[in-house]
Amino acid sequence: MHTLIFLNGKFPDFKVVKKFVKKNSFIVAADGGANYLKKIGVKPDVILGDLDSISKGTLNFFQKNNSEVIKVTDQNKTDFEKCLIHCLQKGKTSIRVFGAVSLRPDHTLNNFSILKRYYKKSDIKIITDVFEIFFIKKETTFKYKKGEVISLLALPKADKIITTGLEYRLSNQSLEFGVKEGTLNKSISDKITISFKSGNILLFKKHFIQ
Repeated sequence: MHTLIFLNGKFPDFKVVKKFVKKNSFIVAADGGANYLKKIGVKPDVILGDLDSISKGTLNFFQKNNSEVIKVTDQNKTDFEKCLIHCLQKGKTSIRVFGAVSLRPDHTLNNFSILKRYYKKSDIKIITDVFEIFFIKKETTFKYKKGEVISLLALPKADKIITTGLEYRLSNQSLEFGVKEGTLNKSISDKITISFKSGNILLFKKHFIQ
């Protein structure tokens, strides 16, 4: 069962969110993410952060409904990172994150940076309306629909990349942020394989949740 973290950004359509919310899901709200959970009628197990974004009404409501509230005032870490640390300390390593992509590009890029810092310790993916976004671990193979967009972004660099099933194939090539991108590629097969020797690749892969 996935652990679900709700940040305070732009959330996917509810039809996407509800595919992940199960009876036994462990749900963590990062501060103001709890406001969204109250709106959709989902109770978080934990509300965590510096508590400067959650409304007083939402905080009181969930406290009365026995959600655990943990105030962490460490300004050297974002609420997203605080939630990740809490989950990993509890042994929660399969994590899906909502609200990590927003209209604030600085927040979004910062969340990608945090994702990079922790992806080797966990199975963590950011979920948007269209994509699941995650760093791949040296090699990945998955089924996909033909003719669909898929993007690879090196952060900051990845070497000796080999792909199969993509229109613009990579064969022992490198990608580097600010030099060469692998975004807006397209699937030509129903099976995609990506591997690389060193570095970090952020993958934007459609989840096809209708």
